[in-house]
Amino acid sequence: MNKPKINKKALEICSNIFYPLLALALVLAVWAICAKAYNKPIVLPEPGITLKTFFLMFGEKYFWVNIGWSILRSLICFVISFALALILASLGNLCKPINKVLAPIITILRAAPTVAVILIMYAFMANDKLAIVVGLLIAFPILYSAFYSAIENVDKDLIEMAKIYKVRPMDRIISIYLPSVTPTLFDMSKSTLSLTFKVVVASEILTSIPMSIGTSIKQAQNIFDMDYLLAWTIASIVIAFILEGIVSLSKFIWRKTR
Repeated sequence: MNKPKINKKALEICSNIFYPLLALALVLAVWAICAKAYNKPIVLPEPGITLKTFFLMFGEKYFWVNIGWSILRSLICFVISFALALILASLGNLCKPINKVLAPIITILRAAPTVAVILIMYAFMANDKLAIVVGLLIAFPILYSAFYSAIENVDKDLIEMAKIYKVRPMDRIISIYLPSVTPTLFDMSKSTLSLTFKVVVASEILTSIPMSIGTSIKQAQNIFDMDYLLAWTIASIVIAFILEGIVSLSKFIWRKTR
């Protein structure tokens, strides 16, 4: 009886593994073909050489330190953005004038070019704080808009029924709001966390923040070491995928424990 379900689940797992691997193989194949055709290793090294450099970096003194600091900066600004967006989105739904005041600010923040924001903040802030503030300014409007819509779209009939039966506000939050909003929280966290990490790295590149992935990329670019530049780029991509994977795993665990 359960065999078709098992086969369907196994097929889904296999497809989730196969297609990303196929995409990776295509990217490496295109890279290898372009490197061969261009035939200038100093400008575009072959994938094998760059991957070797990538794995050799694991043993370097400051590799893990730089990665750790960049991830920490990303997590700090993401957590602040998440909490601030959730609180203000909740208040905005309770009191509509709050949302009306915030809406144009959110629009401006979402429309502002990331590089322009980094350069403007660079004139006013110390380097070590700049990446966190810029990441916050980029992540907050995205999270606020998503959280506000999620809270606003909670089933109004359930809310009205809870009012009729005089359900306590805390029980309403736990039983009605959280189950409705949590999937959106996870989905937006997945994309926004990796985006925040990329913005933080971009800030580090432009401002040469010590002990960071961005500064390592900038140093590789300054001496035109394409192996290291591409290897650090691969490291950034891998970290972004890992961060998204952690959020996806958290969502899977939440679903299983409901």
